Amino acid sequence: AMAESPRRSQQGDSVIEAAREVLRVALPLMVSAGTFSLVLFADRTLLLKHDGASLSASMAGGNLFWVLVCLPVGIASMTGAIVGQFIGASQSDRIGRFLWQGVWLSLLAIPWFAFFAAIAPWLFRATGQPESLIPLETTYMRWLMLGAVGLVLETALSGFFSGTERTSVIMWVSLASGLLNFVLDVGLIFGVGPIPALGITGAALGSAAAFWFKTACYGCLLLRPRYSAEYHIRAGFSFDPSLLWKLVYFGFPTGLMYLTESGGFAVIVLRIGRLGDIPLRATTMAINFNMVAFIPLVGVSIAASVLVGRHLLQSGPARASISIYAALLIGLIYSGTWLVGYLIAPDLMMSMYEFENNSPDSQEAIDIARGLLKFVAIYVVLDATQLIGAGALRGAGDTWFVLAAGFAASATALVIGITWEPAEDALHWWWWMVTLWIWLLATVMVARFLQGSWKRMRMV
Repeated sequence: AMAESPRRSQQGDSVIEAAREVLRVALPLMVSAGTFSLVLFADRTLLLKHDGASLSASMAGGNLFWVLVCLPVGIASMTGAIVGQFIGASQSDRIGRFLWQGVWLSLLAIPWFAFFAAIAPWLFRATGQPESLIPLETTYMRWLMLGAVGLVLETALSGFFSGTERTSVIMWVSLASGLLNFVLDVGLIFGVGPIPALGITGAALGSAAAFWFKTACYGCLLLRPRYSAEYHIRAGFSFDPSLLWKLVYFGFPTGLMYLTESGGFAVIVLRIGRLGDIPLRATTMAINFNMVAFIPLVGVSIAASVLVGRHLLQSGPARASISIYAALLIGLIYSGTWLVGYLIAPDLMMSMYEFENNSPDSQEAIDIARGLLKFVAIYVVLDATQLIGAGALRGAGDTWFVLAAGFAASATALVIGITWEPAEDALHWWWWMVTLWIWLLATVMVARFLQGSWKRMRMV
């Protein structure tokens, strides 16, 4: 017993140390992601004040935009985990050359973006969207596409700062970008001075400008002599097929996972859109508050990914496991706080959508959305679990399993949803399918972590 006591004390100390490390890396990323979620929330709330139909169109158009960009964004997002393993393997001199492959990947995606922007009306019409919303949805998606390459680029470049655990840089750039986006939204949606009110077009332009602003910030920082000397940023300028293949090999499953998840969610949103403007508007309102809770958890997921990648090579699987437990604990505390908020304060949340000029349709959508928050409360903790579990597995390089698990969970929820969709109350049916989907993801990710195959994987 006396021998066990110091051992338990050391384990407790290591968990506390790991939690501090996760917080050090994750908190700036949570602030960064939280800034994005707040800007997205403000963006949609301003559109509701401008025109309720624009709010519905921004949900469908924004979802389709994300479906089309998430494959290259997902590939680019693996730069952080791979840079973390380069650091753990003491190969910092290879990081600059590796980052340049993310730049080439972004440029190669231009034809993909241009093609889908051209056929956007057909895509919305093929999914059965109300004809009155298709022009607004098309406009929003096409203007967002101006920032698509910038979004992929800033994702790739920010991976350097997350992988080297300089996450405060990401936080400050995101705060500046979020402020710019909000100012542009207010000015462009409602008009200011000589600028006319552009409505949904202005919202899309503000977001596209924010993507490119972040790219410019990261590019200027990376070209500083300090980073060039240590990580060979300028000297690494080249096209390296082997490093590009490494990025694509480990990133492609992540991109496909994003595509599977966002595609499945887009299908659900489009099915709800077939029910009419009010159900879609109510769903958008509820998802807005879901995003405020969910998106900051992406920061914890990235932190878990980076720390697992570094500790696997630097300290071994045992230390990497402790980092995962610490990240999960932080995620559960955060999501549990939101769970309580959804249950005890739905009226307060929905009051943010109430304006003096609300139409009867808007009020009806608010009333429906208030009830939908109960679904969000059911799955918010499960969402934290699956997100952090998937991030940890990606950090080890277990990206193909994460893809397979995500595809299986998405397919199961969609097949059940479409096959047995009821003629009445289809809105709540699809929200149950979202809950089932997230439960399946959380269960599979936890099972894979406990099984332990990730402990033997390496990307470097």
